[in-house]
Amino acid sequence: MVTINDCGIMEDYYNHFPLSDYFGFDIHPYISIIQFDSEESLLQEGRIPHFLYYLIEGRAKLFLSQGNGRISLINFLNAPCFIGEMELLGAQEVANGVTAITPCTCYAIRVNECKDKILNDTKFLRYLCLFLSQKAIGNTYNYSKNQSYPLEVRLANFILITSCNRVYCERHTEVSEFLGVTYRHLLYVLANFVKSGYLKKTKSGYYIQDLDALRKIAESNQ
Repeated sequence: MVTINDCGIMEDYYNHFPLSDYFGFDIHPYISIIQFDSEESLLQEGRIPHFLYYLIEGRAKLFLSQGNGRISLINFLNAPCFIGEMELLGAQEVANGVTAITPCTCYAIRVNECKDKILNDTKFLRYLCLFLSQKAIGNTYNYSKNQSYPLEVRLANFILITSCNRVYCERHTEVSEFLGVTYRHLLYVLANFVKSGYLKKTKSGYYIQDLDALRKIAESNQ
């Protein structure tokens, strides 16, 4: 995790990603710009977050640990979006885990310094209502898609979403649960992808050899 302190770089981000559009007061005194490497934690599971993040660049995954020790993937977060809004609103006190898939750049809003202003800002709350509604609609669409398309299509899409630098390395148990298929079925389709030359098995996971072919399979659900 790196905090950007260079005034020129910060000003460039402010100009290209104007977070002030979402607030009725000057939010800049309360924000920092933070960069995370892939696989770094943005929010640590079970802890009270100190920041409301706005993901400017990158992709992350949201997960939840079960009582039996298993980890369940819940959702994927793509820029631009807020992270930690449910904890800000008090819908839950502690955070679910959020880990960067690719390098991520975020605005980090220090909520302990401006929480009352945020929660009384009608401009921000209206935007947040729209954001949460669109998020719910997207989750419903993704669930419906998971029930309607063959595993080959869903897995190709999943690999494209979760890969970083063309390397896919998610745990099979978590993926099979997320996609609603058996572990055996998942391995069978992965083996077919390798056999077809789309993927190459490596020590760190699977390397995407034929990106265009994988995209073509994923886009067959359009």
